Parts: sequence; structure tokens; C-alpha cells
Amino acid sequence: MLKSSLLEIIRSFSKQDLLKFEDFVRSPYFNKKENVSRLFMEIKNYAPSFTDGNLEKEKTWAKLFPGTEYNYGIMKNLIHDLTKLSDSFIAIEYSNADKLKSNIDLLAALLQRQISKVFSAKYDMTEKIYIDPALKNESYKMEQYYDFLFKLKLLKAIYNRLHNPGSSSFEYITESGNYFLYSAVINFYKYYNNYLAFNDRHIQVKDSTAETFLNGLNKNFIPDLIKKVKTNSEREYKILKCFYEMNIALNPDADISCYNNFKKSLQDCSDIIPRGDLKDLLVCLNNSLTKIREGKSNTGINSNREILEISNMEIENNLFLQPNGVMDQNSYINYILTAFTLREYESIEIFVKKFGSKIPEDRRENVNNYSQAHISFGKKEFDKSLEYLSKINHDFFNMKHLVRDIQMMNYYELNDYVSFDFALDSYKHFIAKNKSVTPHNRSLSEDFCNNIKKLFRLRESFDKFELEKVRKEIINNKLINKYWILDKLSEIENNNS
Repeated sequence: MLKSSLLEIIRSFSKQDLLKFEDFVRSPYFNKKENVSRLFMEIKNYAPSFTDGNLEKEKTWAKLFPGTEYNYGIMKNLIHDLTKLSDSFIAIEYSNADKLKSNIDLLAALLQRQISKVFSAKYDMTEKIYIDPALKNESYKMEQYYDFLFKLKLLKAIYNRLHNPGSSSFEYITESGNYFLYSAVINFYKYYNNYLAFNDRHIQVKDSTAETFLNGLNKNFIPDLIKKVKTNSEREYKILKCFYEMNIALNPDADISCYNNFKKSLQDCSDIIPRGDLKDLLVCLNNSLTKIREGKSNTGINSNREILEISNMEIENNLFLQPNGVMDQNSYINYILTAFTLREYESIEIFVKKFGSKIPEDRRENVNNYSQAHISFGKKEFDKSLEYLSKINHDFFNMKHLVRDIQMMNYYELNDYVSFDFALDSYKHFIAKNKSVTPHNRSLSEDFCNNIKKLFRLRESFDKFELEKVRKEIINNKLINKYWILDKLSEIENNNS
């Protein structure tokens, strides 16, 4: 039984889930077999891991039916029945958590049973709660909300037709159709985003059904629909426009203007869409930026500045932490690196104070030392920065090359070429031998080290022509800490003017 689907499901239960499931199993409405209830009560003794050897079938049988010979068929049926109950339990819990669906199901049941007075009262109460909620605080997605309104208005139209013929059904059926279209459009745009994300082909298939349908929507339908919606509802206009601009910005042919239009639309509706959608749209904005800067249309855009702005939008909208309140380590480090690249040292300090305690405890010390090394560097306390770096446990692999990058910068600021050269030799061996370092990161790290070496040479023996040559290379290439290197070149130039 240890490897059964029953225990796999039960292991996912929280303490509260176990209590609720016990009530569920004991309820005669769901289960009339006493031995199935007894089986669960025996299993429950081994919470929360449910991995004890006593959960083997034969041992569980001995507890349930002491002194009785083991019967494989009966035990199999008991496990099967309890598994079906666990399936039903998680399905019901999932359904009950969907407030929108629960309300619609109740209204539909009342209408089907022709309980008209109760339907009318429940409808009015439901409409009052959901017709104009603070969507930002809700857990459901926009397409779910519009689908709910589509069904709500449709039920009202049917009710009026059957029980209130003196009132208008047409008004409600029209509204219902509008919400159906809004839900369908957002659903399709979300589907298409997934289609692009899962498409692992180097050349996109332009004649797929999805592509054909989307092109027809965007060219002949959506722009006019959005204009029409604006005359009726500013909120719905902003939301639909945002998803439309998202789709355009994620298209392989998108340019920087598409990204900027999407960003503007997202900013305009950040206070009126659910948190889950806002989080996903910010991810899409970042994906759009990544595709554009990797293409040919990235002229005039500071991608690091844009990335930092997107991260700050997540922070402002309380979306930076995971649902369990823990900070994702990679997101944390990426924020520090991006702010550091932009020389936003004060932003790093504010960020660390706000989120440093949210890193998982087993990684917190390393991440904190790494963060403080950047803060000290920004304050020109280079020896202190090196001290923090020396405290980092280097078995923590994914920080190794990041630690060495700032270490090199500190040695340059301290004009310590001996230490730099020693560290450089060690760094080259590390990136050459470690298979976990990707060719792309290896190339970036090698270029970064070579550029610092050039800075040392120019500071020692100034050559205007050579400096301009290096500056041009830096400007025209994607490099680690590009702006810091350019600052150092200007510093050398000013000191020799």
C-alpha cells in the first residue's frame, strides 16, 4: 500500500484536510462501509509522512482484523473504496474553492427546480457582490470572471423569460453575449501565449489553425471590438486592450514599440485586474523584452532598466514573494545583479532590508553575505566587500561565478593586480572545467575578466587610442557590468587628460 495512489493523495493533505477528510469518510452520505472508515483511521495514525512499514497491506490487515487470515481481495476492495472517496474529496474541495462556479451552480439548480423566489433573491445578492468587485484582491482570473458574468446574465435572461415576462430578457442576453466574447478573447490570447511558450521549433509554423484564427481576430475583429467596448466600459476596455497588446508584444515579429504599448497598457490596468493575472502579465512583459533584445530591434532600450522596472512593479503589487511567503532565491539574486549593473546601490540596500529574511533559512547566510558584498561595494568599502565574499560557502555552486565577478571588481578598485591575477587564473580553471557553466556564461565571464585586465593596463600605461578602441567594443557588445567598465574607462581618461 505504501506505493499506492491512495497514500500519494493522502500525503498531500494538510492537518486541516485530514480532519475534513475524516468527517467526509465518516459521513453516511458519502460512505456507508464501516471497514473503509476503520481503514482510514488506521492510516491516519502514520501522519504526516505515511511512509511507516506498518502501512504494508498485510500489517494493516492485521490491525483491522486481528486473528483473521489475510484476504487479498477484501483488502484490495477496501483500498479501492477509500481511494475513490479521496478522489471525490479533492474534487469537491477543488470545486468548492471556486466561488464563481459555486454561485452559478446554485442559481442554475434553483432555476431548474423552478424555485423562483429564492432564485431572484440569490441572484440579486450575487450580482451585488460580483458585478463590480475589487478584482485586484480576487484569486480568480479575468476569463473566469467574464465567463461567470456570461452565465449569470444568461440565467437572468432565462428567468425573466419564464417567470417575469413583463421585464426585459433581451438586455440580459445582450450583456451575456458581451461577457462571453470577452472571456473567449482572453482565453484565446492565453492559449496562444502557451502555444508560443511550448513551441520548440526554430521556425514558427505560420499556417497553423491557431495562427490563422489569431491573424483574423487581430486584423478584422479585436481592434474594432476594443473601440466599441470603450464606449460602454472604461474598465473592460483597459483589460481587453492589455491582453491584446500582450499578444502583439509576444509575436515573433514584435518590435520595441509593441513592448512599450504592452507595458503602458499593463500599467494602466494594474489596479483593476486580479493578482494572478497581473503576475502572469508581468512575466509576459519580461518575455517580450527578452525576445526583442535578442533580436534586431533593441536599439535605444536599456534592457536592465526595463527588467528592474518590471521587478519593481512586482514589488509594488506584492507579487514578488511566492504564495507561501518565501522569496525565490534566483529572483532575489537577479534583482541584486540587475540593480548592481545599473549602479542602483541604494535600491539594493532597500531591497535587502525588505526581503532578506524571506530567503529559505538554509541559504539565507550565503545570500546575505553576497548581498552585503554588493552594498559595501556601492559604498566604496572594497575591503569590506571582499570580507563578505570570503564568508560565502563555495559549495553553494550557483553563486560561484557571481562571487568571482564582484571579487575581480573589488581587486581593480583596490588596484591590487597581484590578487586579481591570482584570482583570474583560478577563475579560468573553474569556468573551463566545470560542466555546469554554459558556453554562453563562460564566454561572458571570460570577456568580463579580459576587460578588467585591459582596465589595469590602461591605468598603468595610458593610451588614448587603445582606450577608445576598448570603449567602442564595450558599447557594442553584451557584457557583464557594462556600465561599471565604461565608468572606469571615463575615470582613467579623466585622470590622464
